[in-house]
Amino acid sequence: MSAEPEFRIEPLDLARHRRAEFDCGNQALTDYLRQQARKDMTAKVAACFVLVPVEDTGLIAGYYTLSAVSISLTKLPPELSKKIPKYPDLPATLLGRLARDVRFRGQGVGDRLMASALAKAGKNSAEIGSMAIVTDPKDEAAGKFYSEFGFRELTETRLFLPMQGIPKELLQ
Repeated sequence: MSAEPEFRIEPLDLARHRRAEFDCGNQALTDYLRQQARKDMTAKVAACFVLVPVEDTGLIAGYYTLSAVSISLTKLPPELSKKIPKYPDLPATLLGRLARDVRFRGQGVGDRLMASALAKAGKNSAEIGSMAIVTDPKDEAAGKFYSEFGFRELTETRLFLPMQGIPKELLQ
């Protein structure tokens, strides 16, 4: 029986990580990493993080992106909006993309990526205000995946998780 592979998360390094080999089975998410991530990072509109196996740190098992976004106070559920300042727009973190390479299916890569994204967003919210994490699931399966981590509906197409909803063990 082989040991479970060890992984680590690191910022996308265009010189070292082999983006052309990545395939998550969704053309738009695959193309984003191969063709757009570099441009977004250069323009500072998104930060891209990759999960790589420790034994081959050029191979990308999965990735996610984070960026800043705002949420309209009027979109928040009343139980949350009554507890926060009444600014018309509130700072949040956008989990823009999250994808796992098909070669790593069934190895917990999606869960690892999500845990890392939540931890990074939660820790950074202490230094740069962000009251929630939001995401726009691409389909019903993605929506179900996010809901397993506590995300709930913000609008018809957007889900959110208040920073207080991030498990404490991820923030240590």
